Amino acid sequence: MQKTAVPKELLILLLLLLPMAYLGIIWNTLPAVIPSNFDVNGVPQRVGSKTDFLLLMIFLFLTNLLLYFLFRYLPDTDEAGALPQQVAHDQQSYYQIRFMIHIYLAVFTGIIIFMVSRGLPFVMERWTFIGVGLLIALLGLYLKKLQPNYFVGVRTPWTLKSSEVWKKTHIMTGNLWLYTGIVIIIAGFFLAVVTGVFILIFVGAILAALPYIYSFRLYNEDQG
Repeated sequence: MQKTAVPKELLILLLLLLPMAYLGIIWNTLPAVIPSNFDVNGVPQRVGSKTDFLLLMIFLFLTNLLLYFLFRYLPDTDEAGALPQQVAHDQQSYYQIRFMIHIYLAVFTGIIIFMVSRGLPFVMERWTFIGVGLLIALLGLYLKKLQPNYFVGVRTPWTLKSSEVWKKTHIMTGNLWLYTGIVIIIAGFFLAVVTGVFILIFVGAILAALPYIYSFRLYNEDQG
């Protein structure tokens, strides 16, 4: 079974919680209304409330949490039979990737909170969706080239039993994540906060579920 490096897991969880803790500390200092969507003259075209902003931050937190569970627990597999050197190499790569993802989201979310607290003009919805979409697209590019291992990727029982199922599943998953990321970036120019958040939560569930289902069907088709 996959071994847990407790200090590393605690550090990742700290990165996950840090932006929300920062938001909680400065919450009372945030303005009651938050202008956004500024035009070329610096005039806000939209004014949102603190509740709108909180919803946006919860969405980013849930995105971070989804990625944590996706890379940490889905699924938990047995690497029996693998060479110890390969397992150690895969495990190190696994933690490095997870650190980069959570550092990216922590810094990105922290910058947004800081800009709002300082009253700096920015297009809140656009930059949030662009940031999330870019991360998903980059993960898609990475997944398409990912080699079989026990720590990173679509680690289902069926992908681990067949290198061909692994390859086809990760090409499909990589394309799915890449195109979804691009769509999210484009949608960020048009979607309102509330609509966008609920749509993206639904999309996140699909991104997690479809590769699992696809690998199951692909393996059973290969088995006849």
